Amino acid sequence: MTEGSGRQTEARSMSDKAYETVRDAIVRCELAPGAWIKASELSESLGLGRTPTTQALQRLEAAGFTRPVKRKGWQVTPVTLQSVHDILEAFEMTAPGLVALIIRNASDEQVATLGKMLTRWVPGRPVSDVKPDLTVAPIRYAVQICGNPVITGMSLPLATHVERVFNFGMLQDHFMDPVYVRRRNAFLEAMAVRDEKRAPEAFLKVLHVGAAELNRILQGAQSIRSVPLHIEHVS
Repeated sequence: MTEGSGRQTEARSMSDKAYETVRDAIVRCELAPGAWIKASELSESLGLGRTPTTQALQRLEAAGFTRPVKRKGWQVTPVTLQSVHDILEAFEMTAPGLVALIIRNASDEQVATLGKMLTRWVPGRPVSDVKPDLTVAPIRYAVQICGNPVITGMSLPLATHVERVFNFGMLQDHFMDPVYVRRRNAFLEAMAVRDEKRAPEAFLKVLHVGAAELNRILQGAQSIRSVPLHIEHVS
């Protein structure tokens, strides 16, 4: 390896570190929707140079997590009813195929791990001392264990956005009710027996409950634009 290529590799590594750190902070809503980011302050807090930090912000812009605002810096992309609708509509179209691939390709251990992650992520009601764990990333994990590298590469960005909007919802209110718990458990039971017909259907029902809860929460948020979110009403 030449000296020049070594410096390029190091620069990419620093840019990747900045990108992953800021992306995860945005997904966990530690950097809240609409928050302002100054490249100089971010560079200092990360202990990285301005160049890799700016490159990371540009990558985050391309991924839909930030946007540049002239003379103000960078802003974390707001969560709106329209953006939630678009994200969940796309995920609803891809989720059944993803679940089917997991059933075919994932190991029993991976399926069990996915179930534990989903339960930690959204414990559900009745409310207990167990709070949502926003550090887990079950949707991204599901994409990573599907066994198809092309699907994984294409679906990871969407999975990251799905986690972000649900994390945002969970931080606004106690999230999910007994209907969610029943449907999640039905999905996990179908996954455990590798039921390729029932599991995708059960997962969509879980997603619909989540969409209904997000709609309820976001409709009451003053910073959210009132754009209809077409979701299934659950009882």
